[in-house]
Amino acid sequence: MDNEELADKIIETTPEKLPGNKDVWESRIYMEDKVLLVGYMENDDFCEGHPKGKSVRYYSWYWELRDPESWDILHENHEGDFTFCTEPETCRWTDQDFIEDIADEIAEEAFEWLKE
Repeated sequence: MDNEELADKIIETTPEKLPGNKDVWESRIYMEDKVLLVGYMENDDFCEGHPKGKSVRYYSWYWELRDPESWDILHENHEGDFTFCTEPETCRWTDQDFIEDIADEIAEEAFEWLKE
């Protein structure tokens, strides 16, 4: 698998909601002898500064490389540099990072991690 194939898999793999009270979604992509998790989670402060009833849900992307047997995290990117919201017309910013926009960067970083 090369960067382009992995980016395509990242885009095509449908995330599933994780159990629990938090709004977290992940997809799993098996590559070589590791698992790449690509997900997004709701930011806790999404309504801060908004009048009641006008809050917007903001989400941050993250990805992790894990050992499939022990489930240990080998590498992770939870920096929150890539975000999006559920109501683009009321978001506070114009840039939104959709999976199609960031899949190449995720794939590139995952292959860098595999080299280590």
